[in-house]
Amino acid sequence: MNDDTVNAGSHVQGSVISDDSLRVGEVGIVKQGRESVLKAGFARVCISPPLGAPLAGFAARLGVSEGIHDDLFARALVLANEASAVALISLDVLALPDEFVKCVRKSIHASTGIHPDSVMIASTHTHAGPVTITTFFNPEESVNTTYMDSLSLAIDEAVTTAWRKRFPARIGVGAGRVEGIGVNRRSPDQRPVDEEIGIIKVEDEGGRVRAVFVNYACHPTVLGSNNLLVTGDFPNFAIERIEESIGPDSFAMFVNGTQGNISMGHSSELSAIGVITPGRTFEHAAELGHLLADATLAALPDIATDDAPTLGALSMRVNLPLKNYPPLEETDKILREADEQLANLSGNGAPPDQLMRAKTNRLYASITNFYAREALALPNGHLPIELQGLRIGETAFVAVPAEVFVEIGLRLKGLAAHKTFVVGLANGYIGYLPTREAYEAGGYEVVSAKCAAEAEETLIKNALELEEQLFADRAELVG
Repeated sequence: MNDDTVNAGSHVQGSVISDDSLRVGEVGIVKQGRESVLKAGFARVCISPPLGAPLAGFAARLGVSEGIHDDLFARALVLANEASAVALISLDVLALPDEFVKCVRKSIHASTGIHPDSVMIASTHTHAGPVTITTFFNPEESVNTTYMDSLSLAIDEAVTTAWRKRFPARIGVGAGRVEGIGVNRRSPDQRPVDEEIGIIKVEDEGGRVRAVFVNYACHPTVLGSNNLLVTGDFPNFAIERIEESIGPDSFAMFVNGTQGNISMGHSSELSAIGVITPGRTFEHAAELGHLLADATLAALPDIATDDAPTLGALSMRVNLPLKNYPPLEETDKILREADEQLANLSGNGAPPDQLMRAKTNRLYASITNFYAREALALPNGHLPIELQGLRIGETAFVAVPAEVFVEIGLRLKGLAAHKTFVVGLANGYIGYLPTREAYEAGGYEVVSAKCAAEAEETLIKNALELEEQLFADRAELVG
């Protein structure tokens, strides 16, 4: 393949791939065995919002952005041989709607020929980036369509540039471990957590490390609702340190894992209503980012690389069970009453503990009302999502459009027949996906989940099926 050639609108020819152009399956193709020599490319495009833009992530945040602490980026890594190609994209934003993802994928396909099902678009979930989605915790937020148009162009530019600048490469997938970053914020002993770091290492023909992909499960919420500076939080500090270490013209990117109940230990309920606990500083974000970077760098030498790995992609539509919501008239009434109670307590100088409870009740009523409205448009009590699987060599990456609880991720990893990493907040966003046990305990994440308790089993069953199909003995197309 010519490095400077973009094959727009490639068309599938079964599993037969011509030598002079990239062709990928209509819904993702998997070919077994060693393929032609790998080429890789990477690029980043700045996506920082303008001064004065609202920042997403906290319903309790007052004020708009006052400046940029560290720029936000769309980062793209493309891997291709003459049989297949995949694009891995990381965005320093809170989350993205699935319709936006679909449109961007089509644009990428037109620009590069990479099939939409082979494009993974993941949000890092920074809580100090632009508003890119109307969320359950702040339904009054509006999305700036002008910014979203520019974001779409930036993503396409990043992937197209990465595609154009492909070079002969070797790739390896491995893992590191890190302690001291994320804790389980719903558990008294702050466990379990997933200490594993999923790593993709890309080398050039001379053996020099050129790119590093990092997958780790933790909310990027070191900074709280009082922060009014744009930042990618601790992942950006990790990326900067990795790039500085591996040298000039290098590249690193971060995608999140099953971080639904993993953060630095801050209470999700208190964060949601604006209570700021100690340690929510840029200095602490840098400290944690450097911990992640150092653990990643320590693991790199032990990751073997290959110049002809199998690449593949599959996409599966899955119906998760939806919660049963009260009639809209009832949720409207509950929200009005919560608003009135909060206003009365605030006006009468109620004690702080009463005000906090009233703020939490009002937040929960707003979330339930928001989801009850959404549920009216969802047929048959089902919440449809996309599960995507990418295969790189003998490793699978399963992308889920949710904030999945860590216990589910650990269980999935343990049951998978092949080495598997989970990428959360990818290709859309449905909110939280808790464990069945968490539903019994309740709390912010459970109120903020629109799927029912049985969703855990549905997700794991289908993710394991997807992983099995990625490693089937023959080329497969999955509709």
